[in-house]
Amino acid sequence: MFNKKGLYVFMLMFVLSIALIACGGDSDDAGNGADTDAETDSGNDDAAASGEQINLKFAHEEGQGDVQDLYANKFKELIEEKSDGNITVDVYTAGQLGSNMDVLQSLQTGAIEIAITSPGFSGDVIPESQIMAIPFLFSDNLEVNKKVLNESEALYGPLAEKYEEKGITPFKFWLEGFMWWTANKEITTPDDMKGVKMRTMPTSLIIKSYELMGANPTPTDSGEIYTMLQTKGIDGQENPLFYVYSSNFHEVQDYLMDSKHHIYTTVTAANQDFFEGLSQENQDLIREVVKEVNDWSFDMQDEEAEKALEGIKTEDIEIVELTSEQRQAFKELSLDAREEYKKESDAAKEIIETLEKEIEEAEAELGE
Repeated sequence: MFNKKGLYVFMLMFVLSIALIACGGDSDDAGNGADTDAETDSGNDDAAASGEQINLKFAHEEGQGDVQDLYANKFKELIEEKSDGNITVDVYTAGQLGSNMDVLQSLQTGAIEIAITSPGFSGDVIPESQIMAIPFLFSDNLEVNKKVLNESEALYGPLAEKYEEKGITPFKFWLEGFMWWTANKEITTPDDMKGVKMRTMPTSLIIKSYELMGANPTPTDSGEIYTMLQTKGIDGQENPLFYVYSSNFHEVQDYLMDSKHHIYTTVTAANQDFFEGLSQENQDLIREVVKEVNDWSFDMQDEEAEKALEGIKTEDIEIVELTSEQRQAFKELSLDAREEYKKESDAAKEIIETLEKEIEEAEAELGE
């Protein structure tokens, strides 16, 4: 039998055992509670995503005051207003975050959230995007091009999928106006183009297109064009009219050719992981604002082109408008570029054949 001292010891041990069991139960409950709290926090994050503070780094390929910069700042204005300041935007112009290729890579890795990137720089990463670089593919009617870029099944189906495979979510393809040639000689025929060191963007299909037209294509980063023209490292270049003017290329070139050989198209896109990690409400808001800015940008770029032309006319440069016959001669030489594009993949063949049909249908609807 137990004496009193033994009984006390036994009772103490019994109480401690019960306490330890209770603590173990509390520990399990605490673990479960922590999981519940984590789930609750996650749920709250999702539910309150529209109220959380999001900062977007938005990079583009052009200088301050150029079309892409106006576009990016319009996006900033609208998204900050519509989100009640919960989404803020820092806009980065060309060169601030490296070269245009650096911007594309940063978009892929998530170092920046949103960017405007053109197929002229993305072509080697997304070969199918080079469709936007094919000369004489789009219409001479900008309204037709606007409709196609807004609605195209080719662009927002198989082409968009190719962007997504590279970790990029494309929102909208849009245009910045017709491309113009500048050079130190008048270029109106393929003979005039022979041997001309024509600056191009570093995309294989653009290079191939200029080879077909007789030029000596010379890939050059945007920030180096003026110096290369000035030092005769290149003889000419192509760009939208506003960019010719804002970059002062007319100061170091003798001729400006209204060739309408191409429209400058670009795409507003986001890092895929970042975008898909947002609440549905914020995803919808960003898409809504991009659409609104796109609609606004069509008139904006037209106004910028008109202002640029008026400014250029005051300078000592000759403006030459190619006739339809002269343009046709260049078009015929460049047609093999379409066949080169089709060789990229089955998707490329589908994209260009669908897009050609969409352009033809839009021209019939709106009038060429």
